[in-house]
Order: sequence, then structure tokens, then C-alpha cells
Amino acid sequence: MKKILLLLCMLIPAMAGMTQVAPKYLFRPGDKPVLHPQRGISDITPGQQLPNGTVNTRSVMEDPVLGMTLYDLQTNASTQNRIYLFPDGTIGATFIMAHTADYADRGTGYNYFDGTAWDPQPVTRIEAVKTGWPSYARYGTDGEIVASHRFATFPMRILTRATKGTGAWTETTLDMPAGAAGIDWPRMVTNGPDHMNIHIIALTPPTASGGNVYQGLDGAIVYNRSLDGGITWDGWQILDGMTSTDYLGFSADSYAWADPRGDTLCFVVGNNWYDQFIMKSTDNGSTWTKTIIWPSPFNFWAGGDTTGTFNCPDGSSAVALDKNGKAHVLFGFMRANGDEGGNKYWYPWTDGLIYWNEDKPELPQELDPVWLEENGYIVGWVQDTNVWYAQSTQLAYYYMSMSSMPQIATDQEGNVLALWTGVTMLTDPDSYLLRHIFTRTSYDGGDTWAEEIPDITGDFLYTWTECAFPSLSPTSDAFWHLEFQGDDYAGAFVQTPTQGQGSTTDNSIIYLKSYKYPIGMEEKGDRNRNMVVLNGNYPNPAADRTTINLTLTRTATLRIEILSLLGQPVRTIDLGNLSAGSHPVVVDLSGLSRGIYQYSIVAGDDRATGKLIKE
Repeated sequence: MKKILLLLCMLIPAMAGMTQVAPKYLFRPGDKPVLHPQRGISDITPGQQLPNGTVNTRSVMEDPVLGMTLYDLQTNASTQNRIYLFPDGTIGATFIMAHTADYADRGTGYNYFDGTAWDPQPVTRIEAVKTGWPSYARYGTDGEIVASHRFATFPMRILTRATKGTGAWTETTLDMPAGAAGIDWPRMVTNGPDHMNIHIIALTPPTASGGNVYQGLDGAIVYNRSLDGGITWDGWQILDGMTSTDYLGFSADSYAWADPRGDTLCFVVGNNWYDQFIMKSTDNGSTWTKTIIWPSPFNFWAGGDTTGTFNCPDGSSAVALDKNGKAHVLFGFMRANGDEGGNKYWYPWTDGLIYWNEDKPELPQELDPVWLEENGYIVGWVQDTNVWYAQSTQLAYYYMSMSSMPQIATDQEGNVLALWTGVTMLTDPDSYLLRHIFTRTSYDGGDTWAEEIPDITGDFLYTWTECAFPSLSPTSDAFWHLEFQGDDYAGAFVQTPTQGQGSTTDNSIIYLKSYKYPIGMEEKGDRNRNMVVLNGNYPNPAADRTTINLTLTRTATLRIEILSLLGQPVRTIDLGNLSAGSHPVVVDLSGLSRGIYQYSIVAGDDRATGKLIKE
């Protein structure tokens, strides 16, 4: 009990500034600009950095750890599609994995959930050669496919197998466009009745990453398609609206796919220094339409004069198509400026997650934060206002907004989930502020958003964990399914030239699932609506038993499901048939480990959910 109370006491100050009201700030006055790296990182050697001996590593965790990696940069900006819930309840998941300090063994780490348990953590990559940046999707009637890059002048790697979770991978290569120095940082999706249509976007490496100018673009986003499972390809092309007449070039990982809806495809692109926009096709990639979300004034800026400080996207974006094919987009809010020499700067203490969909107009070029908030475009922000009073040296750099690394998903019921990482007042051993993962849900297709913004990594298990680089399955059931990278230290060592993690450490790739309907929210729709009304439980915290007070609007058969905060079932209690009215229900907690649990009162399709703490 003392340990639980101590943890609660330690958390109270950090949670004191939590709020679900409008954001108090979106940037800190006096924030100093920081030079932004101009190259996309992929192949890097950490030198003589040694593991930090003060790390409190966990060899055994209470939730599924899909694998471990020393290479801790899962993306330069937008996170790839790396996890997928299949219709039969199985799940495939991938990540960038390396177990040697020089990253020579880097490649795709893969794990599989067979409906009951995850496989053992992988120790070797699935590719035959060193790779990175895996993008994962369905393939065929029951298979899976991974696209990854080898970086530099090497072709892309494509791995397939006919049966997910088992069997040998078939590995092939996909050459770069003729005249390009390479083909890197891929994004891939599949569609069609048997998922044999493969669609890939990738970047020709810009000069800052050792590449060359390709067709007038210093970093060109190119598209390729196969309609026969990868046997033949149409060939790389630069889509209209993304050519050298539109831009100087693009940067690594500043783009992301939506999961296709039939023949409708969509991907998003955006950065500090060029337009935020979507490209959409309704004919399976034959033709494309460009829609600008935010028009940049600096698409062709390369120095010569100063830009002044301006507001812009942060380069980390996500997009999803709903059941009607409408695109929903998330991206971080940032401030930037450029000097006469062409150097580009960003402002670390900038916050805000912007939501846009195709029913909304093009955003004004001047992204005024007050206007964005008043007009409902800001859906995510730092939840603890004490963050704004932290020391400037405490913010670990990812070169993104303080609310960023977004993911977004939709379902057939009209739910839209926004998910992101946000800076908290929790700190690592070096006093850097840790990020946790927050969510917000719209139950009406993005028209309005729930007030609740839960920290889904708020379990004690993650109190002192950096939760970064989430990847969300585009498919769902009663839960949203995701993976993320957990670390004892804030920031990514691979990407930290100035501020953040200073040594190579083990990182856990963790699987998490979250209820679609957050605590306190009833299930959407008229079906059994308001059948169960939850009035809390007492005592809470509790030692051996707690009493849950509930009200039924009509007679129903009930059960109580107790789960960990990660959605793992730990106990089910059948209550039988109860009449309409108020009922105090005593729940025996003996045998449960100390910690925080979710509980749900379930009546048919209706579900009311609360939290309890076992001392």
C-alpha cells in the first residue's frame, strides 16, 4: 500500500495542470529558434557512445513487448503503417530493429499475434541484408507484405508470404527510378478483393542525404503501382502537382498513406517549407487530384533573404479515409524561420495538433493559433500546463511540435480516433520531459470531438517511460490497436545532435489496445443507449473489495469485466439478470495485483466503464 500511495503522491503534482479545456498556450514567448537538420537520417553509426548504466531496464513487462531495439529512430517525421489487425483477430506488427551497437544487423523486426498470444520477440531481421523503414500491409487472401529501404544507392526490398505469421518470406527488389541516386523511406498500401494491388510512395534521396537532384527536385516523392502482387510494376512517376514546377523538393518521411477504401487511395504530404496537401485517386491510382490544406509561401525559398518567423505544419502527418472515402488529416503545428544563407530553423516550444477534413476549406496561409483554436482546428495540445514553466534545457528534440507524431483511424460506425504523443511533466533520469500517448475521439465523423483526452499510457507501468513513434492499425474491433516505442530516456539518440538522449539504450516496441469508448462515455447510437448508468465505486483505492454503484434503465443481464489499462482481461464476474433501478454491487478484488484497472459493466451491446485502484 505504501508503494501505491507513494506513486500516487508523486503523480499528483504532475497531473495538477491536466485539463480538457481549450489550450492555454500554443507557443512560449521568448522561445529561441534552433537549426533544423537538413538531411533525413537512416544509415548512421553511433561511434563510441556507451550504454547508460543508470537505465532501469525491464526484462519482464506485464504487457506485450513485441521486440527490443537499440536503433531508436523509428521515423524522421510521419510514422509508417506498421501494424495491422486482420479480420480474423490476428495481428501482424513490424518495427526497425537492431541489436548491435553499430546497427549492422538493422532490419525489420516482425511479430505476430495468433488470436491468443504473441510470438517470442524476434532476434533477427526478416531481410537478408541491412534495411530500415518497414511499411506493412495485407497481401493476397491470407498473407502479408513488407516494403523497406536499404538506403544509399541500393534498391528497395519487397518481402511477401502467402500465409501471415508463418513460412518463409520471399524477398525481391524494386529498383530506383532511372537517374535517381536511390529510393528511400517507403510507404506502401494494398487493396483489391485479394489485396494484390500494391501502391508505394518513396523519396529519391536529396543532396543533403548523399543523393542528387532528380527531375529538378532535391528529393522527389515518386509513386509506383503493381496490379499483380509485385510481379510487374507500372514504373516510378512524379504525380502532377508534385513536380519541379511546384516545389524545390521534399524531405524524408514527410508523407503518409491512408488505408484504401475500395479503389479510393489517398496520401498526405506536408512540412515547414512546402504546402500541406493530400493526393487522392478514385480509380485505383490511374489519375490523381491534389487538394491543398495549407498553402506555403516558401515552396521555392532557398535563402537570399530572411523569411521572418511564420507558423506552419511540423512535417509529421497522418491521414485516414472514412467509410464514404472522405479524407481526415492530422498534423502538428510549428513555427519556423529562415536566414539569408538558406538555413532553416524551428521553435521547440511550439504546441498544437491540427485536424482537417475534406469538408473544410483550405486553411489561411497565416496560421493564426487563436483563429485555429476558435474555429475548432486544434484537437490536441499539451495537457499539463506546468510544462510551459519547465526549463528550456528539459525538452528533448524530435524537431516536431510538442503534440505530434499523429495517427488517425476511422471505422464503419463513424468514429474518428486522433492519437498523438504529447510532452508531460514526468521526467527521465537526465531531467528531460517525457512524452506520453494521448487520444481524442469524434463520434460523428469529425464534426465534433469528445471533451475527454485520456493518456492511454497513463498506467503506472509507463509513469517514467518515453512513449514515442506510435503506429495505429487502420482496422479495429471493440478496440483500437497500436504499437509504440518505449524508452527510459526522452528523445532519440540517433537523431540527437544537440539536446536529448545521449547514449545507446534498449528500447521496447510495445503493443497496446484501447477501448473505442473512453471512460465515462457511453456507446454511440440508439441501440441500448443509456441502459447502464455508472455512479462510480467506493472505496477507491480499495484493498480486498469495492462497491460499484450502477443504475439500470430496464431489466438486463449484466456482467463485470475487469481489465488492465492496456485492455488485457483479468477477471469476469456474471451478475445475472437485474431489474431496473439502482444496484450496489460488491466486487471481490482478492488475487489481483496492485495497480490501476479498468472495469466495464456490460449489458448486451451497452457498456459503461470506470477505473479502480487495487492497493
